[in-house]
Amino acid sequence: MRKYYTHIVLILLALVLYFMANFQRVAIPGAIFDTLQQDLNLSASSVTALSACFMYSYAVSLLFCGILSDRYGAVKVIMCGALLFSLGALIFPNTTNIYFLYLSRIILGFGAATFYLCLVQEAKKCFPDKYFGISVSLMLITGYMGGVCANAPFIFFADKFAWQNILNVLGILTFVVTVLFCAERGFLRHIPVNKNAKFSIEPFKDVLSKHFNHNLFIFAGLNYGLYYVIQTVIGVKFLKDYIQMSEASASLVLSLMIVVAGFSGISLATLSKILNNRRVIFMKSISVMTALIFTIVSLCLLMQIKTKFVAILFLMLAIGGGMSPLLVPIIHATNKFEVRGTALSIMNCCFFLSVGFLGTLVGYLLDVFKPLLQNSSVIIYSSKSYLLVFVTFLLFSFVEIYNAFKLKDV
Repeated sequence: MRKYYTHIVLILLALVLYFMANFQRVAIPGAIFDTLQQDLNLSASSVTALSACFMYSYAVSLLFCGILSDRYGAVKVIMCGALLFSLGALIFPNTTNIYFLYLSRIILGFGAATFYLCLVQEAKKCFPDKYFGISVSLMLITGYMGGVCANAPFIFFADKFAWQNILNVLGILTFVVTVLFCAERGFLRHIPVNKNAKFSIEPFKDVLSKHFNHNLFIFAGLNYGLYYVIQTVIGVKFLKDYIQMSEASASLVLSLMIVVAGFSGISLATLSKILNNRRVIFMKSISVMTALIFTIVSLCLLMQIKTKFVAILFLMLAIGGGMSPLLVPIIHATNKFEVRGTALSIMNCCFFLSVGFLGTLVGYLLDVFKPLLQNSSVIIYSSKSYLLVFVTFLLFSFVEIYNAFKLKDV
């Protein structure tokens, strides 16, 4: 019994780290885009690269987390990831050198990648199968709350105490939780190494040989990427520049987006169960809704319509952000037991490669047209720049629809 409760405590501590990981993902640069651009004198592409560095390292790390967790145990992998994550969290707010900023974001991404997949593995050990989907949803909600705090609350406190001070406090807290995790892990004593679990290209070949997985991964990557690039990179900036919302109001919308995504996850999982585990119908519906949303936003930009209705559209877009409770069971149902971890890691890799790519693309697209300047400090991007961004998103949403309609329930 003592060992069981030790695992529960470790899960709770890891959830705090997962909360912090989501905070770091969302807060930089999305919540303080203008502040970072002013304080560090950066172009749009340089600012969005702060997000891309995190996303790319996070995505690549996910490919190895599964096998590392199988071989050394989820607890050991989380512990190593937490140490890296703490290091990155302490470096970022204490440097103005752009290369060290990028390095710290890369380190943060490597560390943060260990939390979600390993938490799923620990949950699988500690909770019965009938509660597995719900436990995953609750974990995701905990992570989403990190994103909620990374918008309106972060901006509120950053205005009063400076963003560096806030991130320093959170970095120290992250380090304290990491120390507690390492101490609690000591109660498990020896965690055996599974020498049969070795890195091999074969599971990747097995997973990637299935056409169903191709369509699923492309759909999942674009669905998540198109939502999350709004959340973490451009959302607050667009609402301020074009819709002319205040920073507080824009950040509140982005915080509410994460709340919507969290409740969407639970709702979709519940509705799927009611409909005898039908899942693809929700994927098709959300992909079409995403295309419609980007069509409307693009038309508003083309016709110079500035309406707060766009904020409602962003909240609707967030419904697709809660897709994971449907995607994880599909992975488990369509792939052999031996490669489920690999399949899950590839799908999550697609999530964040998509966000990194789209975030990088947004930075370059914003710089295509000459920006407007306000008080010679805050850069305001033109409607032409944003139209280019959202038409690009619309084109990617068509690819999402195509792959969603290739999927079938199994």
